[in-house]
Amino acid sequence: MRWVLVVREAAATAWASKVPSALVGLLVAVMCAATIATVGRTAAAEQQLTDRLDEAGSRVLAVADARGEGLLPPTVVDQASTLSTVERGVGTLIPVDVVNGVIGQGGTRVPAWGVHGDLAAVADLQAGRWPGPGEAIVTDTAMTQLGMADPFGWVALASTSEVDDWSVVGTFTPRDPFGDYAAGVLYVAPADQPVDTLQVVLTDAAAAQTTQASVLALVEPPTPDAVTITSPVSLADLQAQVTGDLAAFGATLLLGVLGGGALLVAIVVLADVLVRRKDLGRRRALGATRATIITLVIGRTLAPAILGAALGVAAGLALAARLGQDTIPPADFTTGTATLALIAATTAAIPPALYAATRDPVRILRTP
Repeated sequence: MRWVLVVREAAATAWASKVPSALVGLLVAVMCAATIATVGRTAAAEQQLTDRLDEAGSRVLAVADARGEGLLPPTVVDQASTLSTVERGVGTLIPVDVVNGVIGQGGTRVPAWGVHGDLAAVADLQAGRWPGPGEAIVTDTAMTQLGMADPFGWVALASTSEVDDWSVVGTFTPRDPFGDYAAGVLYVAPADQPVDTLQVVLTDAAAAQTTQASVLALVEPPTPDAVTITSPVSLADLQAQVTGDLAAFGATLLLGVLGGGALLVAIVVLADVLVRRKDLGRRRALGATRATIITLVIGRTLAPAILGAALGVAAGLALAARLGQDTIPPADFTTGTATLALIAATTAAIPPALYAATRDPVRILRTP
């Protein structure tokens, strides 16, 4: 109950001392608004950069059989797709040209990719059903070029030397980052045929180095030039460097804003303590402990600081919104900003509070 009374008294004295309280609230509000408008924009830029680099297109690891030596059997594709750092993966064959089987060799040619693995990893089914062996799915673009009114019929190799065809059973749209497949047809690759390229989408670009080593361990190429690797390792390294630089710049700027604000808060609180030293001396003479005085000084600093933090965050977000939606920092950043500003204001009030609590009340109250 005693601490409740102390907190209530701190709120009452904060209300009574309107000028110091207003200054503390204003300083905390400026700290929050300035942090969100400056450091917050850096945090937003860092988050935006991370999101862009973490898009599926930036997380693709591709291993191609450079010499066609059968280094990528279906078992390797299945094993690579189950790695903990892999989101999804498929094996593909070199594309071949196909035509509408009804029209024949004179028809428009479109590319067709043989795929081993889960077709849902590279495509979203729009109509019909997923194909089985000897079947295929087409995009709307390819269907138009092939002269098909509906996703039914069949496509054949556009080569007179080979006879092979696939029944069309549905339409699809490619998933990111397999946009190249929008131009053609996907068919199920023969279960026992080695693929030409293994493509996996990583769960995180930072796992590129580890995943590349794991995939190469599964492939076991006889020589380094037996496979061609397209890896996001360098992109992941660049991401780490850029985000690290942005984080360091933001941290320096944050410390400068909070440090400057805390110094000004300490000056205001010290001035308030000096002005009200007789009131604090009377409290000490009437039995208030040092801990009570410290709590009272910190409490009447924290009360306006909370209001200032709320106003400062609102003002900072409004300013960031006017500058553009891309500059609005994440929610956890704004919450952290308000928390750090309150911690800085509280910390700044401790030295003046200690000064007030250690003064001799007799000397303070002595009449000159």
